[in-house]
Amino acid sequence: MAQQLYPFDTFSVRELHLQLMKKIGYRIKSKSDCSKLSELIFNEGLGLISQSTLYRILLYDKEHKPFYNTLTIISQYLGYIDWEDFCKSIHSNKKFEYTNGHLSNSNLEKSLLYQCIQLENYKPLQELFNNILDAEQVAKDSITLTLYDSLLTIPHTMPFFKYFGNNTFIREAFFEYGVDPSFRISNYDEGFKIYLSNYKPNRSLLDLQSFIFGNCILFRHYYIKGELQKALIIGQTLYAKPLLSEKEIESIYIFPRLRYLSLKLLYFKLINATADKFEDFIIQLLEYAKTVYNTLDYINRRIVFYNIADAFLQTNVNNVYQEQLKSIFENEFALFPDGLLHKPLTKVLPYFEPNGLLQRRPV
Repeated sequence: MAQQLYPFDTFSVRELHLQLMKKIGYRIKSKSDCSKLSELIFNEGLGLISQSTLYRILLYDKEHKPFYNTLTIISQYLGYIDWEDFCKSIHSNKKFEYTNGHLSNSNLEKSLLYQCIQLENYKPLQELFNNILDAEQVAKDSITLTLYDSLLTIPHTMPFFKYFGNNTFIREAFFEYGVDPSFRISNYDEGFKIYLSNYKPNRSLLDLQSFIFGNCILFRHYYIKGELQKALIIGQTLYAKPLLSEKEIESIYIFPRLRYLSLKLLYFKLINATADKFEDFIIQLLEYAKTVYNTLDYINRRIVFYNIADAFLQTNVNNVYQEQLKSIFENEFALFPDGLLHKPLTKVLPYFEPNGLLQRRPV
């Protein structure tokens, strides 16, 4: 076997796995996922890596010692020159994490970021968050995930949310790009309320977009958790009277737009709308998906599918309509494991998950 310049270890595997997930857009956790990845790599003209080899590499079989050339093919699929180039990149990012207080997920108690949050020593964090705004996305992602892991283990998070509620990095990177719809952090809903206090829907279209995004996240959370009175109050804010014209709806970013449109199904359930009204809106959502389909790229099509499918599942929409939704997006299934198109929507939905944080920190 060719000599590797860096060890094939758990850190290398984790980073390889994360970058592959980011490229193909879903978690790689089964042999069928690895089979599809093998096909995608081969179709790029890079050579054949078997399903079993990918499975042993990505699930880190310590007994398996992959050839350098095999690792280079995978690295080239990700856009690197070779395995050495990939390793240099991830170790450079690791150095950044050490420099900025993040050591490792397995040793979180030694993280400087964690200690600053735990001790409510916020001035160093304030400087970090202000200075990182112009950094590369990979650096922002690293800090966001470190914050997430830290806050996940701290029961008293309100001081942090109150202190940084107006911080641009926290609003954009942590609450928006790094949103966790599972609400696993203590007081996460209260943090979102502080986030929302920064936006006035009548001030600008950007404010309106953020206002809709934050309220939709809270509305869905309260509905799923069964806190229906809280959900109803937010639902009335969003839907009792139109917040946007049709033109304004199309002008906001596609994720809050589709959250806003799709979650109206949940609102209809809350207010006990008639069966005809509920069904008419299901058909309206399907027609909307058909109308916008050809205007969107692959990523945005996935966002449309995911939001409508999620609302269908939360409100137990008839399987006939679930199958109609899948048929609209049949071409998108080409990048997923074979046979997924014919599986229940609950099995399909995770492959369309657009949220990067969940891919790295799955439920």
